[in-house]
Amino acid sequence: MSKSRFESIGCYMPEKIVTSKELLDKMKTKPLFDLEDITGIKNRRYRSETEDSYQLGLAAAKDCLSHSGYKASEIEAVIWTSITSFKNVSEFQFEPSMSLHIKNELGANKALNFDISNACAGMLTGVYILDNLMRAGIVKNGLVLSGECITHVADTAVKEITEPIDDQFASLTVGDSGTAVMMDQSTNEEEGFEIIEFLTFAECAELCFGMPSTQNPGIAMYAKAVDLHAESVKRVPPFLSRILEKYEHLICKYKNTNTKKPIDYVIPHQTALKVMIAGVKDVFNHVKKIDRIKDFELPELLAYIQEFGNTSSTSHFVVLYHALKDKILKPGNTVLMVPHASGISIGAFFFRLGKLKV
Repeated sequence: MSKSRFESIGCYMPEKIVTSKELLDKMKTKPLFDLEDITGIKNRRYRSETEDSYQLGLAAAKDCLSHSGYKASEIEAVIWTSITSFKNVSEFQFEPSMSLHIKNELGANKALNFDISNACAGMLTGVYILDNLMRAGIVKNGLVLSGECITHVADTAVKEITEPIDDQFASLTVGDSGTAVMMDQSTNEEEGFEIIEFLTFAECAELCFGMPSTQNPGIAMYAKAVDLHAESVKRVPPFLSRILEKYEHLICKYKNTNTKKPIDYVIPHQTALKVMIAGVKDVFNHVKKIDRIKDFELPELLAYIQEFGNTSSTSHFVVLYHALKDKILKPGNTVLMVPHASGISIGAFFFRLGKLKV
């Protein structure tokens, strides 16, 4: 079977921009640290008073299909993957599933559909599942999408934080967005996925919860950020090192097309800029122990967290979309996406880029 690939991509970013300073100015109790300095986040997008998860995801799906070779009626699977599932502005939708609403609105009447949620790794979990559905011959293509109105947790944090150190501080980093990708089987060996791997350390699940607020109506996120970072530093580099060593034959074959580095770009989950920079260096310090890879240069880090913040399940695709839009990424580039989500769920998604249009 041929490799799976991203056939087209779509994105929708709300117009409203909220700066880190504006967010902190609303708080009675300020953090002990400079939020913008420690995270790199200057701006994030906020949904309008009339926007919800459904509208953001639907707009991204329509944008994706506008660049696709497929009509909506030809879609064989629709997978909704967000943390938030707000419809009718403030209603959290469980049933009927959000994927059913999306497929009906698009006109993808023949598509199988389901919703999943895996914290900030949601969309890449959808990619993982769809790749397996295609490998099993169940479907030939599919749409994976997410609409995140996640700034509700930031609004809750602004109201509820009363201590200079608080489990809700991570909520101040989030931003809203919608992204969608159409996937199918690659028509040639010049593009598509070489590696798709996932692993969850479930014993770390209690370090971060998204849940109804314990004090007010609405949703909140409680994260033990220091402990979560410590566990991630301990677990992520060895995991990625093992994956890259396991698949070094797939990675090394790109040495002939790019003698400097077989992995051109890495897209980590967008959490904090300094953490991402340090994380990439730490991972590839481990990789340098692998004989055939040790002399390769570090891939270039792709980050748009400065302007969009942590957009949770959509973050890798917000980056991919804007890197294509800004003409940073080009056909033939190799990209490593690294999901990282509460759980702790981590993964490695390595692919060669085709002619994605935005």
